[in-house]
Amino acid sequence: MASDGWTWGKTGGASVCLALIAIGCGSGNPDVEGPSTVRVQHVALALDGYRDRGFLAGTIEFPVVGRLILLQGPADSAWLGFAASMSPAALRFSKDGDLYAAHYQVRLRAVAGSDTVVSWNRRETVRVDDFPETVSREERVFFQQFVTLPPGSYDVDVVLRELTSRREVQQAFAVSWPPEGDGGSRLSEPQPVFHAVSRTAFEQSPPMLVAPRATVSAGREPLLLVVEDGSGEPGQLVVEVLAEADSGVPLWRDTVELRSTEGGPATAIGPLPQRRVPPGVVSLRVWRPDHETVRQTALLITLDDEWAFPDFASAAEHLEYAVSPDTLEMWLLAAPADRARMWEQFWDETDPDPSTLPNEFLRLYFDRMSIANDRYAEPGIPGWKTDRGRAFVQLGPPDQEIARRPQRPGEFPEIEWLYDESVSFHVRLIYQDSGGSGVYSLDRRSQTALADAVRRLRSIQRQERDTAAASPSVEAGR
Repeated sequence: MASDGWTWGKTGGASVCLALIAIGCGSGNPDVEGPSTVRVQHVALALDGYRDRGFLAGTIEFPVVGRLILLQGPADSAWLGFAASMSPAALRFSKDGDLYAAHYQVRLRAVAGSDTVVSWNRRETVRVDDFPETVSREERVFFQQFVTLPPGSYDVDVVLRELTSRREVQQAFAVSWPPEGDGGSRLSEPQPVFHAVSRTAFEQSPPMLVAPRATVSAGREPLLLVVEDGSGEPGQLVVEVLAEADSGVPLWRDTVELRSTEGGPATAIGPLPQRRVPPGVVSLRVWRPDHETVRQTALLITLDDEWAFPDFASAAEHLEYAVSPDTLEMWLLAAPADRARMWEQFWDETDPDPSTLPNEFLRLYFDRMSIANDRYAEPGIPGWKTDRGRAFVQLGPPDQEIARRPQRPGEFPEIEWLYDESVSFHVRLIYQDSGGSGVYSLDRRSQTALADAVRRLRSIQRQERDTAAASPSVEAGR
């Protein structure tokens, strides 16, 4: 099983490029024609959450997220960074030879009084190979730039604009360097990043790819945490995750080493313990036992890029198809520290491949939740809450779907789902619109068939996990 222990970045290495475009492969669900109301609501809630935490946060039409970063620079100065991310669907693509291209602009201006101290304007182009990639709603486009900033207090204005549609988002930040209440400490705020190595000189632009949303997703590789101490002195560093919704109850704590580098800051780099922290907004706090200064930043633990919740209770309600009602009730009644232990147990029990750090079960579960919302919403009911949505999340897409219209009085519109190969056994589900309102409900026999199929499928999956877990020891004994 993969360890949550800390690993250390190598000293040296080139700085991360000032502007980085990262595009993944595949589109997720290209056959979906547009966002459902439920999907829009989830995106709006997530954007509101980022905005409340002081991030740059866009709109439903232009859902970009960004944040500022401050790290020790040469002499008394700071490295001021801005990082932002968006989905390709937030941009307007057009044909560009054999590719598709979109363009956006980022402007930053730092002002002290009436003086503009820092100003830059970047125009960026995103290119993808296939049209389905242009409508992907996953976080795949990244921008980042660092510049030096002298000591002082500043108003920093950032504008990010999509150049074809002219949609834009603007955010003003108040920035001080050294940080207020610094007290002589040169400890940085903890920085969630995708990749980083230790700096060997303060003149070196921070060699890290910042995670603009400071968000850990269960279905992704875990983020790394970077903490720098500008004094360059090695020592102990306490790292703690606190539940914001529960008055700062500790969920996880570790003590790690700040490693010194000749000519640069002392640095700690390590993975965040995503399997050990339940979903919701948490505070990531660090301090040195030999110094009073405490640094912290907000971190969002999500179940999926699209499904972000402010607290564990909200997240747990959306896992009702993955756990029994009794387990769900225990989660909601448990104390925060107990929830953390229960969440770790649930992660270990559902993770089909413990050798990888993401939980592939949760990634598939919420992929299906999103598709269910798009395909099976009914009047007044979100797609994942309908009978068809529930079956889709639990069993996946049917191998065959048959729609029947009424042929004689007293009959109702009917949809039949058949499973054979996809779940390795036969399942037949019948949905009827008995009220003529567009709401399709499972008949009584199909309700029993679905419950039996879910129990059987879970048993098969549990046996497969047990077999996979036993395989290494069997091989070792030969």
